[in-house]
Amino acid sequence: MNYSLGTIEASEALIKDLYINLRKRVNAWSDITKQTSQARMGYIGQHLTSIVTGYPGGKSGARGYDLIISRNPLRYGEIKTCYRVDQLGVCKDCGNVVSSIEKDCSICNSINIQRHDDSKWLIGVKDEQDLKKVLQPDVYYFVLFEMEDISNSNNMNIIASIWEVDPKNIGFKYCMVDYFYNIKGSAPLNIWPHMLKFQLFNPKLIYRSIIKENDEIETQIFPTLNNSSITELSNFNFYSQASNFTLDAVKYCLNELNVTFEDSCSKKELLSLLENERSSKKLSNIYLTDLISRAIYLPRISDKLGMFED
Repeated sequence: MNYSLGTIEASEALIKDLYINLRKRVNAWSDITKQTSQARMGYIGQHLTSIVTGYPGGKSGARGYDLIISRNPLRYGEIKTCYRVDQLGVCKDCGNVVSSIEKDCSICNSINIQRHDDSKWLIGVKDEQDLKKVLQPDVYYFVLFEMEDISNSNNMNIIASIWEVDPKNIGFKYCMVDYFYNIKGSAPLNIWPHMLKFQLFNPKLIYRSIIKENDEIETQIFPTLNNSSITELSNFNFYSQASNFTLDAVKYCLNELNVTFEDSCSKKELLSLLENERSSKKLSNIYLTDLISRAIYLPRISDKLGMFED
């Protein structure tokens, strides 16, 4: 095939070959076998990331390095893929299971469908050696396939996105250390797309395309277009229900910014103050993600950080 890494043409051809066509075949067989319609999309995420970034993989699958940035000196990247598209839904009227490609219920023809999109990125950290390895890659790429509008059964468009994350960013580093020492169970760390924990990684969106129902691909963001951008924190009022961004953490941020407030203020009121300070002083996203990361994680991990300092 006459394609090159780092080109939009190659990315769109790859999506057609390895995603659109494969997904059609898997869904067709799933209709017959009644088995899952979710193919191993993690490897497709790796192929796509190589095309988008221009970095080749190590041909290792689940072992070795996902991306080779340079060999001398060795620099490498890690890829995490979250696939939210082909999760089974349920008819709210009759309870029948509904596949992702069905616009209505095959039993009662209802369009009152509950779609699921609760997949997330997973990072495994079993011991301290794993924790150190998680922090060693030069860069992480988080790949996401999701429906454009999951609430609209008539919209079958799919959004493919890739974010670039520097693991030296304290939002990432502190999160990993906190997970290992304070949260870790038998399951890997869950990173939810579009939520605060991920936003604190200061992720840069380097790729976005719309895979349309008619199989057309519209590439909107690509490195050669020079339109990558940091995915900024949401309006702080959005985080009023965020359990990790506690009242004490919000107060810490305001104190660091020398903002006065009544100690009796609610979390919602304090978040509004923080949002006002952000707007009035035009605080940068990296400053805020670092500030909030310190507020959330330092009280929990300050005694553990020494062994992970460069």
